[in-house]
Amino acid sequence: MELNDKKFAVLVDADNISHRKIKDILDEIANYGTPTIKRIYGDFTNPKFAAWKEVLLENSITPIQQYAYTTGKNATDSALIIDAMDILYSGNVDGFCIVTSDSDFTKLVLRLRESGMTVIGMGERKTPNAFVSACETFKFLDILLNDENPSQNPSLPQTRKESDVDGSRKEAEKESDPNAVSNIPNMQEMEKEIISIINTHADDDGWVDLSELGDNLPKRVPGFDPRNYKCTKLKQFIERFDSVEVRSARNPHNKILSIIYVRVKQKEEKPVLSKVRRGGKRKKDADAEEE
Repeated sequence: MELNDKKFAVLVDADNISHRKIKDILDEIANYGTPTIKRIYGDFTNPKFAAWKEVLLENSITPIQQYAYTTGKNATDSALIIDAMDILYSGNVDGFCIVTSDSDFTKLVLRLRESGMTVIGMGERKTPNAFVSACETFKFLDILLNDENPSQNPSLPQTRKESDVDGSRKEAEKESDPNAVSNIPNMQEMEKEIISIINTHADDDGWVDLSELGDNLPKRVPGFDPRNYKCTKLKQFIERFDSVEVRSARNPHNKILSIIYVRVKQKEEKPVLSKVRRGGKRKKDADAEEE
């Protein structure tokens, strides 16, 4: 089954997601398949959820009312988990999209994947690494929302050199959420993963198809997306590394689209000079004179 033919159940935790992000969530999941089930969970009698009403009507999302039985306890999580298991056993979907920044759903994601489901996670950068790693693919919503204007996005990843200059901002992020880690690898870490994948899958000449590299990167780095690094395409992201070279080749099956290959840049071999004997003559020349 093609990825875009898959049917997804989109389950949203309203306690951890803003209503402004719903349109972006549905647009993103449309790249992977059709959202046949769309549900959102929360206590919609609470005035803070008043802004959700219009958004839910516009996007045909079914609200699941869950009252807060006691103060300080979140009953929404349990309702979402129960529904997810019911949907799983119904056999009507091929995958799930769990929208939350809460690590409490990590065990649910692991259980769904054990049953062969494709699980796409979506949340903010404060999402703990445990939940990000459990998902097959994870999308950082605070980055996707600012994709068209990256200069206004303060949460974009930085290289090690840049992070030294702007260390105070990262410290502030850690203090605001002690469980949140910088779960977007920096460029040096990504370079190591890319080189490792190329070396594993390359042909005899060291080349590997860019699409194969793109398939393996999210498996090595959960949550990987070129947009996390201000790049719209994977090719644009790969070209930022000096250690990797890119070339295009003619596609025999499609005259319009070309095939893109990448490999680790080869070190230039220095010419080996023959040894010189005493008297300034090369060994090869001396042997010829002796004959």
